[in-house]
Amino acid sequence: MRQSNFFSILVLWLCIPLCTFAQADRNTIYKVAFGEIEYTPKQEKVSVGSVLGTIGQALAMGSVTTHRDKYAASVRACVLSGLGKVRRFHTIEGEFKDGEIDEDTPAFCVSGTINSISTTTELFTPVDKKTIPYNVYKAQIEVTVHVKDVHDGHIVDSHTFYITNHDLNWVKSEDKAINEALILLSSRVARHYNKLYPLNASIIEAGLAKKDKQKEVYIDIGSANSARVDMRFTAYSVKTIGGRYAKRELGVIKIVEVMGDDISLCKVKSGGKNIKAALEEGETVVVMSYE
Repeated sequence: MRQSNFFSILVLWLCIPLCTFAQADRNTIYKVAFGEIEYTPKQEKVSVGSVLGTIGQALAMGSVTTHRDKYAASVRACVLSGLGKVRRFHTIEGEFKDGEIDEDTPAFCVSGTINSISTTTELFTPVDKKTIPYNVYKAQIEVTVHVKDVHDGHIVDSHTFYITNHDLNWVKSEDKAINEALILLSSRVARHYNKLYPLNASIIEAGLAKKDKQKEVYIDIGSANSARVDMRFTAYSVKTIGGRYAKRELGVIKIVEVMGDDISLCKVKSGGKNIKAALEEGETVVVMSYE
């Protein structure tokens, strides 16, 4: 029964962008229980050769990478913070209480593994020879997050987030390096699940238009759906062809004013001609957030 309910919800969610964006189900809120994020660093074999290699790296390149176990709790807190920014998740820390959810409640549990936390230190020599060389730092984090359906145990999503040297700038302290990596990690967690579970809406009225291009439109989501200024959406024309739903990408719109619980004014950023033509033809135009 539970597996059947989950499958029905999943099929409905997949179909929504192609059909009518049913008001009751298109932006389902999922209850999420945030559980254990274990720290299981990759074990590295220590040998005379590896020690000499590290020393050689330091001498040749002036950089050394060191594991930083003490930041594991901070990484876990950062993942929780990111999940708290997902618009269609209602996240709690710990397990669900008895009676908190029933078989019809869309609910997930989250677990994961911190694969590595480390910092790289490098000696920076300023161009100005009067300034004494000093150490600079970057941090690296790798964490895998699993999202599981509470009812049948099905893994809904499993994703590994990487923060590497290429993502960050050199800073003058280890704590600052870790902090910048954590901020970026939280942002990427939120972005990943907001993209996986986007906000869906419909264009309910055409606003300002100039010549053959639509400049503004109104959509039917607002503050009740955590809509915010500058949120971007892809606009699609949807219709039935031969008994099948089809969609055609029209352009991009951006919220410029949240006007109420279920209405926002948007500026058309691209595809104004396509959007205007679709609305004038009476086509159903829906939008989906992508950030």
